[in-house]
Amino acid sequence: MMLGVVAAALIGISLMKDGGDGARPEKTRVRIGDLPVSVSLPLYVALEKGYFEDEGLEAERVKFEAPNQIVDALMAGTVDLTSPGGAMGIMGVANFKNPGKIKIYAASGGTVETPFDSILVKTGSPIATVPDLKGKRLGILPGIQWRTIARHILAQSGLLAEKDVTIVELSPALQAQALASGDVDALLGVEPIPTIVKAKKIGKEIVHGAAERAIVEPFYPGAGGVNLAFAKENPETMRKVMAVFERAIKDIEANPLAAQRYLAGYTALDASLAAQTPVPIFKMAKDFDGADIAAIQKFYDIFGTYKVIDGAMDARDILYHAPGIR
Repeated sequence: MMLGVVAAALIGISLMKDGGDGARPEKTRVRIGDLPVSVSLPLYVALEKGYFEDEGLEAERVKFEAPNQIVDALMAGTVDLTSPGGAMGIMGVANFKNPGKIKIYAASGGTVETPFDSILVKTGSPIATVPDLKGKRLGILPGIQWRTIARHILAQSGLLAEKDVTIVELSPALQAQALASGDVDALLGVEPIPTIVKAKKIGKEIVHGAAERAIVEPFYPGAGGVNLAFAKENPETMRKVMAVFERAIKDIEANPLAAQRYLAGYTALDASLAAQTPVPIFKMAKDFDGADIAAIQKFYDIFGTYKVIDGAMDARDILYHAPGIR
């Protein structure tokens, strides 16, 4: 299915399902906020394979350039849910400050062996370790999530963000260019940026899986989020949406090499680079085990450590399970 055809098909008047019993009809058109990164892959698989149509749903992909923009839209209800490429940390902070508006239905990320993030420097740079970043400029994704992650990674090497290392927030589309031009000395990049930087010989990796090493493994920085009001008003639609994402994730797990190609077109990757990009790990919230909850909790704990919030977030408080909510 071509992207242009998909885009044309997805933009239109919302269709409504007749409940037949006098109940308010459910929306069958869903607006999905998305950041063009690797952890959004289940959305791309579902769109290209027609899984939403199979469930009688119309899905509109709403593209954003920063994780905080997606969460703001989710909180405001201008999108109904996000792809699994939403921000786990920002959603946790938003839920802590304004409880009851959003929940998380899936997690995405990486391990040390197959990480979601890396620290990269320009080809030929003398920077070889994190301590070498002192006095330098480090590019990151915009928003409090990756700023906090960067602070924690730097702190493990005795460096203070802003005092020792200048943090520069950049959208994914600008990061490789900023490294190549010297606007930043290093990147804390998330896939597919590391793949692009290395394949195009713009730069090299100095830390493979920086957050996975510094915070927790598995590391789940990505999350699929849902606007809770939309979910409560449209329980059958949400059941179908969850079935779509679960189906897409199972496809990815069954044949990750085949799934990689769906990154092309939706992200900055072409077909050849998509084939080189690590496939993230994905998990629906209903399938989380104790280790997954503990990993998310450890990530959430750093937001208290760095005083992003005044208190502590509980990873269990934000989980969504279709068709019920608990």
